[in-house]
Amino acid sequence: MRFRLNAVAVLSVSATLWLTGCLSQTETGPNHGLWQLQKQRSEHFKQTAAQLASTTAAVCDDRATLAEARAAWQTTMVAWMPLQGVEKGSEQALAQSWRIQFYPDKKNTTGRKINALLAADKTWQANDLAEQSVAVQGVGAMEWLLYDAQADMRDAKQCQLAKAVSGRLSQTASALNEAWQQNPWQGMPPSMAMAEKLGALNHQLDYVMKKLSNPLGKPGFPNPYQGEAWRSRHSLALLGESIQAMQAMYHADGGIEQALRERGFEKVADRVSEHWQLAYDSVPTDGVPLFERLNSVDGYRDMLTVYNNLEYLKLVLNGQVAQDLGIVVGFNATDGD
Repeated sequence: MRFRLNAVAVLSVSATLWLTGCLSQTETGPNHGLWQLQKQRSEHFKQTAAQLASTTAAVCDDRATLAEARAAWQTTMVAWMPLQGVEKGSEQALAQSWRIQFYPDKKNTTGRKINALLAADKTWQANDLAEQSVAVQGVGAMEWLLYDAQADMRDAKQCQLAKAVSGRLSQTASALNEAWQQNPWQGMPPSMAMAEKLGALNHQLDYVMKKLSNPLGKPGFPNPYQGEAWRSRHSLALLGESIQAMQAMYHADGGIEQALRERGFEKVADRVSEHWQLAYDSVPTDGVPLFERLNSVDGYRDMLTVYNNLEYLKLVLNGQVAQDLGIVVGFNATDGD
């Protein structure tokens, strides 16, 4: 078994458990637990984005290496995975999310926009990028500047742009964290709050499945360039982090698993738990990147297995779980209303 909650997930669950003993019953419902989880995650993401900006600036001043900047980017991406694709909660937070990652990038918009900025007679600063395309404001733009074949951080203009992009990303991460300081579900009835939690998990699961279906393409015709983080060959590691983040949300105190068990649906709760673990364990860990893996029949089959495991979870969450919790999927859980 490879299941292990990362530090942020452990802190999130622990914080929720601690708060249960300190807050009133009204404040400890599922809505409060979900808020604490998102707030904890957004704080961690803010910290990693700030570190990425600091490390990038250090690279430009010859105080850090490209490898250190890449490591900081990878850490930032890992911190972003629990927040990625969660289309429920604070409207202010959701307004920031689309600036953080431009994906999928089916027409290499990121590369074209970055080259246009580099061609301009201008020294770009973080605030300048707020008026530019979202494709050059987030983690995808940083990946291009750190990993693309055309990128060269030894070039002063490229390094300055990397400082601007990482600075802009740090600004957005701070705004995202600030937006989560207010509980968007305060006063929400428990049944509606549980529907919100299931909806958040369903939206995130949809997003993660698209991260697989895009590069899988059609049988015999994969699209590896549509994989998340294909330039860095970091797609599979991030896929595992995404599944682990959803697994942690399912197991969190005051969450879906607990609600199922409290209502006597132990077998359903166990079955879903087992399939989260199965999905996580099915992500290959042999070091072969997704980009190269899709070029072989066996590799393609491996990724179809992961997708099928996630698809099962989607079916059971939208079906048996929603039914057992009395949630009407399509309005309370997955609509944007």
